[in-house]
Amino acid sequence: MNSEKKPLGDRIQEKLGPFSAKVNGNLYIQAVRDAMLAYMPFTFIASIFLIIAFFPIDAVTNFITKMLGVADASVWQNKLLYVNNATLAIGGLIVVISLSKSLAEKLNVNNTQNILTALVSFLLLTPLTETESGPMLDISRIGAQSMFLSIVVCIISVKLYKLIADKDIKIKMPASVPPAVAGPFESVIPSFIVVLFFFVIRLILEIGLKNDALSLINTVLGVPLTLLGGSLGGMIVVKLFEQFLWFFGLHGASIIAAVMDPIHQVLEDQNKVASLAGDIPGNIISMSFRNHFASIGLVGAIIAILIVAKSRQYREVGKIAFVPYLFNIGEPTLFGIPLMLNFSYIIPFLLGNTISTIVSYVAFATGIVPLPTGLAQLPWTTPIIFSGYFVTGSIRGSLLQIVLLVLVTLLWLPFVKAADKQIYESEKIADLG
Repeated sequence: MNSEKKPLGDRIQEKLGPFSAKVNGNLYIQAVRDAMLAYMPFTFIASIFLIIAFFPIDAVTNFITKMLGVADASVWQNKLLYVNNATLAIGGLIVVISLSKSLAEKLNVNNTQNILTALVSFLLLTPLTETESGPMLDISRIGAQSMFLSIVVCIISVKLYKLIADKDIKIKMPASVPPAVAGPFESVIPSFIVVLFFFVIRLILEIGLKNDALSLINTVLGVPLTLLGGSLGGMIVVKLFEQFLWFFGLHGASIIAAVMDPIHQVLEDQNKVASLAGDIPGNIISMSFRNHFASIGLVGAIIAILIVAKSRQYREVGKIAFVPYLFNIGEPTLFGIPLMLNFSYIIPFLLGNTISTIVSYVAFATGIVPLPTGLAQLPWTTPIIFSGYFVTGSIRGSLLQIVLLVLVTLLWLPFVKAADKQIYESEKIADLG
């Protein structure tokens, strides 16, 4: 007796389910994701001050300068940069603190000591800058460019600390000593061994290889990842894979973010540094590109529904999903239509973001639209049109987003119209019955 063959969607979901669970359950990926999420609010905070300092309309800058009664705009602009220097400019440091905390919690080891140990280890490997007063720490070395180094150091530091702590190699205090006092003493040996380990690594790199950890990590690990994440082909693969996972009910954005966020944040920071120096940003693909241009796709389904829907089901979905999607929240659309495992929509679902990625890349590469400056690092929930203007500093950024909205809506229209017609006919039959 032949057993009934399972539908293709069920079979693919069975294959992808364990993979997704394994990726999402990986404590290192979870920790990196947690660290990037913790870092994100500070990119937004810094961007508010940077937007004011370098507002894309000269009349606004001139008005503020006149209102403050100063001779030159740089006087007040430099004051606003204080916030950037305390947030984005120390991005690697923020990631060290948040990542070591998250990883220490997941490995069940002393949080405070692991944060401090990882922080010391990171600074120990950070190259110094020669000054007249001698070698000193340069703030530019602990920004987003050091993000790869911070991730590697944190993982090694916390894992090594746990290995030593699990072997019970520590200064043992009498039972009468309060835990708050005993804890730091018990951490002396594990922290010392971790710091000694990174000190030896620095000496080997500095004396033996005439190199430093930041340069080495950024060359060996950073360059290939940046080339992959910063290329058109790489971005297309990323968006296709993300949508593919979403289609089968897996949280594609969560899986992708843990891997791609550090890469795109580094590229974003490079654009910001160039913009602050008065140069033209060099990276087409960055966090702003991914969040505010390459991710315009699913919204086309809602716009198409608002245009052509006749069925009660789709009209209700349109009402419910439209407002959340003003802030790029697509879950009501995913579950309301529904789109997941709905093979009637697999083509626009997979290709919408890809079309936006390609069109945006061409628009930036040809100079039709100025590149994202990196000065306005807005959260992904920033409404379309507003985000396009601020991240590029030009109305052409908003116009590009409008073009993308039109294109993805045209892509979705025939599919929505066909599905809506079937639902509408079913509703009429149900009403008659």
